Amino acid sequence: MKWTIYAGAVAAAIAMPIFAEAGRQGYLAQNNSRSQAPQPFDADLYRKDEQVFSFHGDFLFWRIQEGALDYALSMTQTGWGPTQCFAQGDYKNATFNGDPGFRIALSYFRAPKYWEFWGQYTRLTSTGENHASKPSPSSEFLTGTWPQIFTNPMASASSFLHVNYNLADVFFTRVFFPNPHLRLRVLGGGTVAWMSQFWKILYADSGSFHTKIANRWSYTAGGLRLGTLFDWYWFTNIYMTGGATFATLLGSYHNSSKQTTNFQPSGAFNTSLPLRDTSFKDVRPSYQCQFFLGPSYQQGFTNSRFEIFVGYELSVWQNLQEIFRSTHSTPSDAKETWINTSMIAFQGLTARATVDF
Repeated sequence: MKWTIYAGAVAAAIAMPIFAEAGRQGYLAQNNSRSQAPQPFDADLYRKDEQVFSFHGDFLFWRIQEGALDYALSMTQTGWGPTQCFAQGDYKNATFNGDPGFRIALSYFRAPKYWEFWGQYTRLTSTGENHASKPSPSSEFLTGTWPQIFTNPMASASSFLHVNYNLADVFFTRVFFPNPHLRLRVLGGGTVAWMSQFWKILYADSGSFHTKIANRWSYTAGGLRLGTLFDWYWFTNIYMTGGATFATLLGSYHNSSKQTTNFQPSGAFNTSLPLRDTSFKDVRPSYQCQFFLGPSYQQGFTNSRFEIFVGYELSVWQNLQEIFRSTHSTPSDAKETWINTSMIAFQGLTARATVDF
């Protein structure tokens, strides 16, 4: 269903300029020889002297890359010593699938003042599932990087990830034309982000016992964005398009972790209560940098213009991904906290259709 919705939205965005072009076939027929001729050096490639509204529809196929997501260790050789054994083997890390998303935007260009107003919204949901099983040799084991809370050797470990990503931007750009073939935009404005991540780990032995760990964090924040965008005409409607922006945000961060098990050891032990149940909240800054680059096809007509862009985009977030772990001891004893941190990178294909009207 998600693929169908995104594909329909992108198809509609791409169809708009095509229909706009079809509606002007009479004009193109009368001016065919002129439209096929090479653009003169001083041609108005960007309609820089006209007031223009533009609609932008982006299809995103991104993969999230994130660290601090190790959940198991699969041994590749016999452990050293009968009682002392440090980590040996291959770490099993949770990873994300490539998933579709979208971005929609509306902009207004004010000629001849050469400034623009933009509003845009980006949405992506992404998941990832990973599974590991015990190695075949009897002297090699699969172990958890979280406490597995049962006495039999672990038979399997599973991981499930889900991210919900939303970003809204409102900004102004000052447009410069150093020469007829180059358009530069310098932008500044506001940005709002609301995102969350859920990570579940399940350890199971060869029988019916299991241990489950659930980690969540969420972030809602606002801040400022600065950057620059460019379009560089190369030849016959082919351009190189790219840009980079930087944002600093401040907002509410919430992190929680819970661990449960159905294992019943001897002695007083209540399996209905979680072994781990922690939460953390603060107001924190975060930092995002965004970069995109790729070729675009841009065609201008008397009363309209359309663009199709396909390229690579990278968006990196800092100071969000934190995994809280701890040592274990009796309820009244100290618990040492271990915090694993990592940046979050969204990267992949961005395809955009733009139509001016």
